[in-house]
Amino acid sequence: MKRQCNNLGLAILTLVATASLSYAGEPSANPKGPVLVFAAASTTNALDEIKAKFTKDSGIKIQTSYAASSTLARQIVNGAEADLFLSADTQWADYVAKKDLVACKCDLLGNRLVIIVPADSQTRVAKPEDLLAAGIEHLALGEPQAVPAGRYAKLALTKLGLWDRLKDKVVSADDVRHALTYVETGSAEAGIVYATDAAISKKVKVAVELPEKLTGPIRYPLVLLKHGEGSAAAQSFYRYLSCVEAGRVFQKYGFTFLPTAKAGTKPAK
Repeated sequence: MKRQCNNLGLAILTLVATASLSYAGEPSANPKGPVLVFAAASTTNALDEIKAKFTKDSGIKIQTSYAASSTLARQIVNGAEADLFLSADTQWADYVAKKDLVACKCDLLGNRLVIIVPADSQTRVAKPEDLLAAGIEHLALGEPQAVPAGRYAKLALTKLGLWDRLKDKVVSADDVRHALTYVETGSAEAGIVYATDAAISKKVKVAVELPEKLTGPIRYPLVLLKHGEGSAAAQSFYRYLSCVEAGRVFQKYGFTFLPTAKAGTKPAK
């Protein structure tokens, strides 16, 4: 259920006022943060706008680290002291949960994949099969074995019977934003990225939208990590990200703000 934020200012002040106590009744280190958020690269623009508004209203400082969800998840498991994790797929959120590092989580966002080409491209790409054309020598994807956008792209191409015929054209990127950059700069004649990434760039155009049946649902879980469980500031931002006001910003950038998102769901063991 979407959270209403009309009383956000009062809610934040209440949280800050009581921030001397944590979830477990232990002193909170710093009620004003900073809160460290590890987030999928595809959420950069939306989350930067959301955190600026939140900090202005609350005084709580938010620090963000953006990268591929796979990279961030491994850093968390290896001891990075993040408070929240916004993953571009459930697999990497589950990976962190299996290491017993998750306090609670919810499915926050949805996305979809698109095939893009440079904005000035004259190469016709009207369907996925057109990627086989000689004019497409390089196809930019997130690294297909780990980066969620690349993994979804490989799954879609495999279901279409195209992966084995296209894999030699694939240029693997560290994250989806780097895949976007390859197409923007002409280093790749085409790429497969999230629709939200394509929407922020004037240097590419969407050639084909890939239906969800090819990828399965693309979900972004929001995770409150155990490192942030005792921080009232981290709890506050976790709740804020699932409220209507934050949802409007995510929607502005093309994300689906999931109506069933419920902050506070305990992770599966």
